[in-house]
Amino acid sequence: MKFLKILAFTFSFHMIGKLNRYTKLVWSIEELVASKSKLLKEMNLGYVAAVIVTLVAIPKFNEFGGLRFEQLLFFMALPFTLTKTGGISKFTPLFLLSTVLLVVFYMTHVYSILFFGVCCALLSSLVVTNYRPTLLSLLLSIICTPAVKYFLSIYSFPLRLKVSQLAGNMLMPITSNLTVQGNCIFLNDIEFTVAPECLGLNMIASALVFAIFTLSFFAGKYNKRPRMSLVIGALLLALTLVLIANLTRIILTVLLQAMPETLIHETIGLLIFVVNCCIPLLFIGIYGKVFYKRQKIVRVKFGQQHYLSLAIAPLLIIGSYDIHENSFKTAFDSSSVFISGFERSESTDGVIKLENDSALVYIKPPAFMLGSDHNPFICWRASGFNIKKEAELQIGVHYVYSFELHKPNEQPLYSCWWYSNGGSHTISQWQWRLANIKGEDAYSVINVTSADKSKSLEWTEKMLSQNLFNPKYQSQYGH
Repeated sequence: MKFLKILAFTFSFHMIGKLNRYTKLVWSIEELVASKSKLLKEMNLGYVAAVIVTLVAIPKFNEFGGLRFEQLLFFMALPFTLTKTGGISKFTPLFLLSTVLLVVFYMTHVYSILFFGVCCALLSSLVVTNYRPTLLSLLLSIICTPAVKYFLSIYSFPLRLKVSQLAGNMLMPITSNLTVQGNCIFLNDIEFTVAPECLGLNMIASALVFAIFTLSFFAGKYNKRPRMSLVIGALLLALTLVLIANLTRIILTVLLQAMPETLIHETIGLLIFVVNCCIPLLFIGIYGKVFYKRQKIVRVKFGQQHYLSLAIAPLLIIGSYDIHENSFKTAFDSSSVFISGFERSESTDGVIKLENDSALVYIKPPAFMLGSDHNPFICWRASGFNIKKEAELQIGVHYVYSFELHKPNEQPLYSCWWYSNGGSHTISQWQWRLANIKGEDAYSVINVTSADKSKSLEWTEKMLSQNLFNPKYQSQYGH
């Protein structure tokens, strides 16, 4: 009987132990579910923060004319660069970079700094989610920053001259009555102008973004990450393919006499992009598997401070709504600029207009070293003129840019422009920007225009020979 009691107690304790372990297991499962639910909620905070950053940035983007083609490409291609395995796992570097950039924007009011700062804030928000950004995501944001296209457009002019001449040299053996003048090709008296659009600046952005997209797509398919050598090689190949594609497009446009804004003109551009750029880059992704490496899965636990930090970027962007100008304005005494024989006026933004019977001169205030250069093409195009026959012209020991302005049913205007600080004249972007950095006298854009080509060159030569910003020279200009 005693033995049966002991056995019963033993069995009871054994069952209680099992029940206790079962209860602990239930509690553990409940804790795990609660922890998982909490983790998912915290991850969702990252997505919410990313959406908020984008939404609050839109009004500021609109202040600069809205999202351009390459910025739209960033938002379209970004999801393909995210990954669930590996990726950027450190929150702090991207967070600090976005914060610094947005603070710098308060002082400089430069669109490229704002856009890149917003991109870094967006990527830092995604770091705490289960779809993390990669180095390709960061590279994509750099490629789509407005500054990249801006600098490409700056240096597109000498490139357009070379491409025009090369296309002309290739066409001459198979065509007759063909001549090349600057960035214009004439075939049987029909003019084809190699404008910045014809050089395919949008095609360059599209090709680079497509290269990133291709690498990201196959990285997801192989569940690996591309090596840096493959990334650099793909981007260099994309640039080379774009140059070849544009040369091919110019040749076909001239041969087929496909005028701008016609269906055949646009069709040639699209087909050339697909055949010359997209297909070769796809082959790189397909046959470049050996250049991909396995990515280690890194699990990081983010603290409460990381999630609270997500609110800083939206607040900084909202705070910039009242920032509308650069606080590093270069000193410029516009009152000293006056030329005898010219009627003078000044716009609210500091642009000086000097006009007489034979010439029109615009002198723009010095630009910030990290900003745009107040290129006269922007204003002339906004006034409805078409830019033609761009060329680099030597007048005495100085170089200037020359071009023609055309408007329907009106006589053409002839124009020259350059950068000047009074004592020095240049057409080099680097020279005036470096001078700004060194603290030297700032450079302004000077633009001389006339209905008479000879007068345009005559006034350009006179103004290059003197210091426009020094009052003692002003009386030397006559009618």
